[in-house]
Amino acid sequence: MTISTELNENLKEEKVNLQNSISLLKKSMHDYKAKRKSEWKSFKNKFKGDVEEIEKSLTKLTPPRKK
Repeated sequence: MTISTELNENLKEEKVNLQNSISLLKKSMHDYKAKRKSEWKSFKNKFKGDVEEIEKSLTKLTPPRKK
């Protein structure tokens, strides 16, 4: 093999490795976005329920207003 042939083979191999790495990164980003979205929805629902419970407790503690 000549030097240029070896260089071309190395470049081709590096290109394939980079393409694989980029594909893995894209998949990882997509999975992370999906995971974070579901975590956010879960957090939001729990938070909303907690706020509603606090509102109920505050309503019970507040004396009725005189008209």
